[in-house]
Amino acid sequence: MEDLNGIEKILAYAGAQGRRSLTETEVYQVLALAGLEAPKHLLFPAAGLAPAAAAGQACAALPGDRAVLKLVSSKTLHKTESGGVKVLEKEPEALAAALKAMAARFPEAEAFMAAEFVPHSPFALGEELLLGARADEAFGPVVTLGPGGTNAEALISSLRPGTAPSVMPAELAFNTGAWEKFLSRCWIWDYAAGRVRGGRRLAEDGEIVKWLEGFAHLMKRFGDGGPSDWTIEEFEVNPLAVSRGRLTALDGVLRFRPAKKAEPRRRPTKQGVDGLIHTKSAAVVGVSEKKMNMARIILNNISKAGFPRERTYIIKEGAAEIDGVKCYPSPAQLPEKVDMYVVAVPSPEVPRVLAEAGESGKVNGVVLISGGMGEKSGSEGVAGTVVEAIAAARSKNPDFALSGGNSLGIVLNGSKINTLFIPEYKMEHPLGVNPHMAKTAFVSQSGAFVISTISKMPWLKPAYSITVGNQQDVTVPDYVERLADEDDLKVLLVYMEGFKPGDGLALAKTIEKARSKGKLVVLYKAGRTAVGQKAVMGHTASIAGDYLVTRLIMENAGALVAETFDEFNDLAALACSFADRRTKHGNTFFISNAGFESAGMADGVAGRLTAEMSRELAAVVDKTLKEHRLDPIVDAKNPLDITPMATDAAIAAVLRSALASDEFSGAIASMIPLTAMMNTLPKGDKWPDDLEKSFLREAAAAAREARKPLVFVVGSGALYEPYCALAESLGLPVFRSADRAVKMYRKYLEYVL
Repeated sequence: MEDLNGIEKILAYAGAQGRRSLTETEVYQVLALAGLEAPKHLLFPAAGLAPAAAAGQACAALPGDRAVLKLVSSKTLHKTESGGVKVLEKEPEALAAALKAMAARFPEAEAFMAAEFVPHSPFALGEELLLGARADEAFGPVVTLGPGGTNAEALISSLRPGTAPSVMPAELAFNTGAWEKFLSRCWIWDYAAGRVRGGRRLAEDGEIVKWLEGFAHLMKRFGDGGPSDWTIEEFEVNPLAVSRGRLTALDGVLRFRPAKKAEPRRRPTKQGVDGLIHTKSAAVVGVSEKKMNMARIILNNISKAGFPRERTYIIKEGAAEIDGVKCYPSPAQLPEKVDMYVVAVPSPEVPRVLAEAGESGKVNGVVLISGGMGEKSGSEGVAGTVVEAIAAARSKNPDFALSGGNSLGIVLNGSKINTLFIPEYKMEHPLGVNPHMAKTAFVSQSGAFVISTISKMPWLKPAYSITVGNQQDVTVPDYVERLADEDDLKVLLVYMEGFKPGDGLALAKTIEKARSKGKLVVLYKAGRTAVGQKAVMGHTASIAGDYLVTRLIMENAGALVAETFDEFNDLAALACSFADRRTKHGNTFFISNAGFESAGMADGVAGRLTAEMSRELAAVVDKTLKEHRLDPIVDAKNPLDITPMATDAAIAAVLRSALASDEFSGAIASMIPLTAMMNTLPKGDKWPDDLEKSFLREAAAAAREARKPLVFVVGSGALYEPYCALAESLGLPVFRSADRAVKMYRKYLEYVL
């Protein structure tokens, strides 16, 4: 039975002494008051250990044949490595001698402890666990479980990313089935539960669930905004020994601080965000009559996108119209309430412009292009004024919302509006619809990330391209939450730098909801290192958070997390191309006209990605090879090296047979285009090739008909860019190396399956 008042007293006592951490014996007291098991123990003051014999005699009262002597010192963090832990037989003379020797070795000791010995093997996986919890501003308190012991850190670092530890936000811990799902992903508990080959059950699941729930409850009770005056920042038990069906803490650390009583962030309403993603009227502030400044570029981009000119306005005194768009001296004089009020003025003018917008009652949503408010050192005052302007505007219009500052703009293909401040001649704007691409939203804190990605992948035409900037009001999770409710939206691409308090948890919940609706979510999270977090903080004025915790929580929620920018682009291409395709299993057909590529693709087959072929299907492929006179040099197998002698017709026929078969869920075709037998260059006077005779059109049509993924690889140079462009125009994701294509397709398959 928990005694929370008793735990409160322990924290208050330590806090009154100016401490921000508990001693090991105090940690044991907290565990006992929480209904969790700590070893029986005795404490001996370090001052004058004259009665060492008496202490040794007292140790005889501990259970078992052996006892553990421990140094108690706030100055020695790693007691085992420094010789501050000894396991001895329970003989009074030996215990007394060991206490004297330890006292001589550690003159800085505050005390010594004798504890019962809990029998277990520190070398057997599953018998020593690490159970931890920590306060996290982005996710609230989180609980972690992984392998424990003195080598826990080295073991975890040597494992495949994502293997350990397992992480759960305490907020989600009490959902039905949450702990069962958590333990199913925790490989180290598989050893304790006897779920590995040759293993035996060491403890029931209910025993670890008791500990997990206890930690989650404590972290919620002693957290910011809770009833306690104290917040537990970090609570760790290592090792948590599994012995005789029970779990016992053998060491523990608890760090705490005074609780913060900060008010939760006032999130914009759904109606407020909705006006920014389904815009029907817009106004621009900051347009110059004399030069093509940032605001005027935005105005021209709005017009070129096809947004109704009669519902586009300029806020400017002393002008009747600019570029055919009517001007109004102030927002109060606008003829209607506008959904999107684009502000591109110097940062010192921003507070006045926002105050006028809010006071007018004619503005629903602001896209604040202006930067230098909060992300630059010394600009905190301006950022504070912006926050005050938002609050004042909401007192008049509860649905007022602001996106930015430091936003690069928003592109909405449904509304035909483009507020990017990038000139059209610098990049192909993501306007229009790609008929071969699933309906997609691209939400990013970094505007440069969006335009860089779209510049490299001009086929990418998201229905929504939203750059959020430093999240002074509407955040990335706010947008993603609203977009997850769009029934026909299939893919969410998300670039995240820093979280506002509680936004990490909000994003995880939204991703879980999106996945339950069949949507795919591709995420890149920046700020994974100390240097990276510092860069992120400078850009977004947000909480960078801990990358490992973020990645594990987002993956568990259902995000496909990219580790690099290139990975993000690759996974985005696969998701946008194949979100509407049927992927029932991972058996895939691989074909190349080069032996090294066939071997490379075979080397990449692992996990859910397989390369099997039945005799019956091999006979069908053999027949096709014979029809194209390739049977003397090629045998049907998977991966298939069809050799440079294969024509477009032969390749198309083989792919058509493979894609029509239920044996394969999809195919990867990797063709070195230098062979004279294939049409890989556009029709011209210098060569006989004609891209219109390529196998690509027939293969792409076969993939669409079968509703299966087809990945295309061109492992050659810039001469073959038109070949790649043709494949992309047909809805095929294109890679420039076969091994990278297989690696990314395997990661995509693991995700969707």
